[in-house]
Amino acid sequence: MPSTIYLITGGCRSGKSSYAQKLSETLCTNPIYLATSEYKGSYQNDDMIDRIQRHQNDRGEKWTTIEAPLYPSEHLKIMEGRVVLVDCLTLWLTNYMMEYKAFSLNNDDDNDDEKEAMMTSSSKERMAAADNASKAIETEFEKLTNQWNTTYIFVTNELGSGTHASDAFTRTFVDHQGWFNQFVARKANQVVHMVSGCATIIKKAPTTNVRDESVMKEEEKDEARMLDKFLSSRSIRMDSKGYFLVKLKEKRIFASFHSCMKNANGELCDLQGNKLSCHGKGPEAMKTWSARTAKELTKFIFEDWNDIKDVVSVSHAAYIGREAQRAEFCLYSNIAYQQD
Repeated sequence: MPSTIYLITGGCRSGKSSYAQKLSETLCTNPIYLATSEYKGSYQNDDMIDRIQRHQNDRGEKWTTIEAPLYPSEHLKIMEGRVVLVDCLTLWLTNYMMEYKAFSLNNDDDNDDEKEAMMTSSSKERMAAADNASKAIETEFEKLTNQWNTTYIFVTNELGSGTHASDAFTRTFVDHQGWFNQFVARKANQVVHMVSGCATIIKKAPTTNVRDESVMKEEEKDEARMLDKFLSSRSIRMDSKGYFLVKLKEKRIFASFHSCMKNANGELCDLQGNKLSCHGKGPEAMKTWSARTAKELTKFIFEDWNDIKDVVSVSHAAYIGREAQRAEFCLYSNIAYQQD
């Protein structure tokens, strides 16, 4: 199963990197920044170094930075279960073009010797080298994105949206950059085009078609609702140590665990026997979570909360899963939610 892939494309200063950074931080608490350029590498200048330092300051300490100009798949282990922001495909392709001798770069604008030598070289040789570079980077891309539990956010440039290049050298690169963008876009679950800081989704993951035999008739839906209503009225054994309250607030799903445990003094307490403070109508919640989706909420409760195994039974856990799903449906359908 391949990775989840998001492609962010646009022109220079269109807001690509800022959008990609915000998306990464929204999805993951410890994202990875995969830089396809090396700090103070062969084609860096003062302007690019300043830009790199500014982006590093913007990202903050929760980010892990990896420099991988050619073979990022060598770092797959650290990427497991995380969001990886790859910035950018253009520099990555540049590295492959230089690696395969399709062209070279020189920071000295006054020294045209190497550029002149490259320009007079065989056009067929240059095109063959560029083709080999493109095949190699596509192979590496496939290797990188063949890990199911990693989410990639790739940033690239729409070079073809600018003026037509005056020399064959540049036109070759623009062509291959465009083809590589198309290659990644075909693999991507979603493609976002940035213009003047505004995002437009130009490709969405296709909606899964429901088979005819799976389409519910209205009478079947009514029966299902009546069944749920009947099951909601059944007697169930509550957990002796506490209960959950679920509600919608501020465009999020809130869940809180309230203790029924008592210490030696007969006071409501936490697992360590500490008395719980009272605020308003009753004791404070022992634990509170806020999430955007049912999956995020249940991760917080059942994967991240170390005490969960000591306070919640299997049936109670199943109940919380159902309520989280109902709450999410109500949240995104803009309808009222009432805990069952």
